[in-house]
Amino acid sequence: MLDYFYYEESFAENNDQIRERLKTGRRFILAFQPHGVISFVGLCAATNAPEDLRALQTAVASSLLKTPILKHVMGIFGLVDASKKSMQRHFQKPGIHGCVALYVGGIAELFKASRTEERLFLSKRKGFIKLALSENVDIVPAYLFGNTSVLTIFKYGPLASLSRSSGVALTYFWGKWFLPIPRDDKLLYVRGKPMGLPHISQPTQSDIDKWHAKYCEEVVKLFDSNKEKHPLYKHKKLYID
Repeated sequence: MLDYFYYEESFAENNDQIRERLKTGRRFILAFQPHGVISFVGLCAATNAPEDLRALQTAVASSLLKTPILKHVMGIFGLVDASKKSMQRHFQKPGIHGCVALYVGGIAELFKASRTEERLFLSKRKGFIKLALSENVDIVPAYLFGNTSVLTIFKYGPLASLSRSSGVALTYFWGKWFLPIPRDDKLLYVRGKPMGLPHISQPTQSDIDKWHAKYCEEVVKLFDSNKEKHPLYKHKKLYID
């Protein structure tokens, strides 16, 4: 995969710094956006990660874990149920095993994917903020440039509606030659710094809104400060829906 795409990484904190934070007992949600049909940036990142950090699992909708083909194909990268109870149990594990990667926008964000504009399904996605605050877990924002350009999705019709309701991408998509072959675009994985969320056992709506706004600011900052590095993104503006 790394030979197929032109893949790059840019980290605000290197892996050694992350390891040092893990030694203190801190756990993280690595918040990925945007979703994309298939997260080729995420797959490249997992493939390129040092062996000790490959233990990071990805939180997915329970419906995906029940989909026969997808659960076996994606399962090689380590999946965990994104339900609240499952995540709470997961956060009790030590080190990287107690951290999780989460595609914040989910399937709803997939249907905003476009080669001409960049839109995130984020304004109403606040559950992960509440969970992080109450479970004493920090959030590391990350932007996956190229996730929305390598494949194009058919956004309409019964299969698209079924995908939205089921939480699994079941609609038609295409890339090279109008076939389901990804375009060999540049892929860029940008990882920001941990946000420094406090532990609030029972966060109020005001607490959640405050840290959600900060997260949105960090995501926009990551996008705007790195989009010049990707030829398909340098002229794009990021919209948060």
